[in-house]
This record gives sequence, C-alpha cells and structure tokens, in this order.
Amino acid sequence: MLLVTFHGGPAPGINNVYCYDTTTNALLSDQALRNIDSSQLSELRALVYDNGYLYVAIGDKSISNVFTFQHQSSEKPYHFGYVAIFAAATFQGKDFSTSIAHPYSLTFDGAGFAYISNQDTNVVARVTVSANFQTSTLPPDCQSTYLLGQSQKLCSSSKCTYLDGTFAASQNGKLDHVALVATDVATQYGGLSVDFATTDKPPKVQNSVRDVGVANGMLFVCDEPSKLIRMYALPSGNYLGSSTLPNKPTHLTVQNGGLYVSADSGLYWSQLPASSPSPSLSFQNVLTAPVSPYKVGGISFNQSNGSGTVYVCFQEGTGKAVGGSIYAYSFTQAASGTQPALTPGALIASSPKDFKDTPEFVLYLPDSLT
Repeated sequence: MLLVTFHGGPAPGINNVYCYDTTTNALLSDQALRNIDSSQLSELRALVYDNGYLYVAIGDKSISNVFTFQHQSSEKPYHFGYVAIFAAATFQGKDFSTSIAHPYSLTFDGAGFAYISNQDTNVVARVTVSANFQTSTLPPDCQSTYLLGQSQKLCSSSKCTYLDGTFAASQNGKLDHVALVATDVATQYGGLSVDFATTDKPPKVQNSVRDVGVANGMLFVCDEPSKLIRMYALPSGNYLGSSTLPNKPTHLTVQNGGLYVSADSGLYWSQLPASSPSPSLSFQNVLTAPVSPYKVGGISFNQSNGSGTVYVCFQEGTGKAVGGSIYAYSFTQAASGTQPALTPGALIASSPKDFKDTPEFVLYLPDSLT
C-alpha cells in the first residue's frame, strides 16, 4: 500500500490519508486514519512509520500536533487507529510558546530522540521519545550542546534565548505569532534561513525549514530559502556544514547509502557521507518532473536496497490545494551508495480524475505490518 497526504485545508482540500492499492492499482478515497475527531486532521504533512507506529504531522497552524496511529490489522490493510498525541504545540494567546509550530516533518535517531521541523518557528526541535514510542516530552530551552557552547559568540550577555526544544535554530528569532523572541543564530553556526511574505504586515514566514532525516550519526535538514542541506552531528548538534542544490529543497529521503532531495522540478541524489568534522554532499539530478511547471514533492521506496519501485509526488503548485500527480518509477543500484538508474515513470494517479488537491508526502508500506 502507498499512503498519501495532501495539502488540505478548506474544500477541495483533502484532510485525511488516501491509500493507493499497489495490488489493484486503485487510489482509495476511504479515510485511512480512524478513531479521531476529523476536526483534528487538517493540512497533513509528513508520514513516518517507525517503532511500529505511524506518525502524522498536522500542519494546520491552529492544531500543529504530531499524532501517533497504529495499524488496525483486523480492519482493512490501510486502516490506522488513533493512539496518542506524540508532540503538541502550546500557545500563549494566539502565539506559539515553544518550538513546536506548524510541523512539517520528523525523524528518529534510534537513540531515544525524535527531531521535528517546524515552519513557523523555523526551528528543528528535539523531543525525548517515551519508552512505548507513543508520546514524547519537549525539554526546556536549547537541546544542542554545540549552540550552548557558542553563547559568548552569539549573545552579548553570554546568555542566549531559545524556544524550548531547539536543536537547530533560526537565523531570525523574531517571528510573527511566536511569543518568545529567540536569539538570532548566524549561518556559520548552523542557523536556518527564513523568507518573509513582505506584503503582509507584520511580515509572515513564507519559506523556512522543511524536511529532516537521520543517517550515519548526522541530522540532515532542508534549508529551503538558502537552497542548502545542512548537517548536524548527533547527539551534540555540532554544525558540520552544508551542501548546495540548484533549487530550493523541500523533501528528503535516506535510501540505501544515498540521500534523495526534492528541489523544484528536480529530484537529486548524493552518496551519503561518513560522519566527519566536514562531510560533504555531491548532488546529481536523477529525475525531472514530467510536466512543467510541476514540482517534485514527497518520495518513497518499496525496497530498502538493490532495486524496486520509487513513488514520486508531483505538485502543480505549493502552498495551496491545486492539483498534481503520483508516478511510479523502477530503479536499480549496482551497490549501496552508488547513483541509481530510474526508468521512465508510469502515472498511477492524478488530478482531477483521482483527487482535487496537491499531493504532499507518500509512504510505501507492506500490506502486512508486524
């Protein structure tokens, strides 16, 4: 099965998960997420399956939660029942009071922590995962020992101000609808860039941090405005540098020794570097959107190595419910960490025939989950 999230919001936005049945080749509009008030599902973003649970980021600013769901084996193969709130935004009036705000994606390090990218605070937060993996705790203040060690360089008072849970901070700490004015962290210390919609008064965040992933003891982060993938050592948060892409990155996936990044109309691949004081990425274009001006969105693989199928979202527009398509490509790799070869793709679903919204993320899972 292939799970799909859409931009969502007001009609015609789709505010649940659809499933593409890879056996019958049909997109099923039946709701995959069950046993939850539908008002809590709006503007769904990343889908992550880890620890035996499905985690779903809710981008609606008034909700801004990450929910935990569990596969319902007695139901249809693509049904997942609500379990708990994994991470939640808190508010001071109408303003966000911690780093969790408009979450986009999350990833786990296998060592008891999860990392959540948040568009409206422009921060990657680190949370402590509970023993049963269903919930998490957001620790106070900064969670990067590296940033804490840079206090004298970053702050005139040697005491910096951070939103609770901050692991990778923003270059601009004064953001609309965020209660706390955080310390500005410059790019050379791993600060994430942010673009503003200048027509809004006060200016609102328009482009900021996007997808995140973990591999080889490092956290990889899409810094969309700067066209960069930034790298941080785990668990310290030491800033290891960045690598440039031709266009703004939004989605990334770690797969069989490589890092795949969606950036505008292209999908790019780089061999994963070993963890070192100065790792680097060298990106090669492996796929271009089949229709202009579509952009590449989320991707997912049905194999962990070797060869198989990669599913790719193409977006007619971003930031609104417009339309798009989902394609399937066959891929082969000679060995782990080598550049993949992708065959011409096959269209499996598109707007307006199968949906009337913009596909965001896809996640391939076997029908039988154990």
